[in-house]
Amino acid sequence: MPSLKLILNCLASGVTVFGAALPEPTAAIPATACTTGRPMTTAGYPMRYYAQATPSSDDLVNGYKPEPRWASQHLVGSYTFGVPEPVETGFAYAQFKCQYYCQNHSEGGSFFVRADSKVGSYCDCYDELMDPEIFVSNNQTLVGAWNAICKVGTRLN
Repeated sequence: MPSLKLILNCLASGVTVFGAALPEPTAAIPATACTTGRPMTTAGYPMRYYAQATPSSDDLVNGYKPEPRWASQHLVGSYTFGVPEPVETGFAYAQFKCQYYCQNHSEGGSFFVRADSKVGSYCDCYDELMDPEIFVSNNQTLVGAWNAICKVGTRLN
């Protein structure tokens, strides 16, 4: 029977008593991208899980969108929602639906919605938060950007 000292030496050297190597430790799972913020309601539709993200520059009064390179690196899902009349209420409904669609694609992160009069609303889900500096000018004014609100006990990025 092997001594306790021999068993401890084998374990310390990364080899089990049976001679097989111990498995590598698992990599740490990155924290979910989320922010602090308060839920709000847009045209009667509750945005329970996301806080509005806005550009840092006042120069983007004619519309904005996430910077294309950033958007392509962090995109995890897209969907098109219809926009019923009146357009402002319909667009709020599309944002409301987009929050649930994006929750199914990424725990946390963000989403961006833009209206298109011919198609409806485009919903893009991202695995990272949209910082105010990532927005660039765009001629689309009916837009909405949202960052996930951290659940209680979730670490902030």
